[in-house]
Amino acid sequence: MKATIFAILLGVSAFALGAEQNAIQLLKNPGSPQKLQREDVVSLERFEQMFMMDARSPGLAAMLKRNAFRHKQKAVPTLIKVMKESKYPEQNRWHATMLLAQIMGEKSAPFIAKFTDHPHWMMRVASLKALLGLRQAEYTAVYAKALRDSSLIVRVQALDNISKLGITKLAPNVWSMMYDQTNYTGNQGTRKRTSIVKSIIRTLGDVRFEKAKRPLAKLIQKPMYQDLIEDLDYSLEKITGERSPNGVSERRKFWSKLAAAESRKI
Repeated sequence: MKATIFAILLGVSAFALGAEQNAIQLLKNPGSPQKLQREDVVSLERFEQMFMMDARSPGLAAMLKRNAFRHKQKAVPTLIKVMKESKYPEQNRWHATMLLAQIMGEKSAPFIAKFTDHPHWMMRVASLKALLGLRQAEYTAVYAKALRDSSLIVRVQALDNISKLGITKLAPNVWSMMYDQTNYTGNQGTRKRTSIVKSIIRTLGDVRFEKAKRPLAKLIQKPMYQDLIEDLDYSLEKITGERSPNGVSERRKFWSKLAAAESRKI
């Protein structure tokens, strides 16, 4: 009986080692894979089962992180498996994505970036969030595509990446979102702005999009954009380097002069 159990454990260990080697190769990790001991196999099986738990379980996130960092690279095959398989709760797959990024660093970026095409919006957001944490500014095509995602939450996260990573190359893509009807609700003629418009305007300021200066200075004059005054003022200050006065009317006069000056340049 003992011999049988031992043989099974050896088989599982060999399988796990093969999975680890594939994962390490996939992530292009230069380090040599470590052999799994019998206790590793048992512990990693328990670790995988944790991802099947209810994502709302108190302390689960901390427990997953603790175990992932205890195993480090040995946890990589498990994390990849959780990310790829739909049987695990989406929130736990989110955690697996973040943990993979934290353990493997920028080596994991190419693999994680592929999940921006995942069918579930949460995994697309997780991918973008992980790339932001890894400070990956070179994935401009990925972020540009995410700006047109069917999910509003994904589009907001893409804006956050562009804003915090200072990706000026995508400023025109962000500006085009002001005219994208998916960022508005209601029928034609009665459309209303969604919350993402505030993020769009602020991102334009963060990437210092000069071409938006005059249009934004005009928008801030219109009463119908009263709810966006703080956001418009924020971006205009970022783009121009000027500091506007306090008070709505004072700000409007201040930016009105700028709009007039810009018009004379044309």
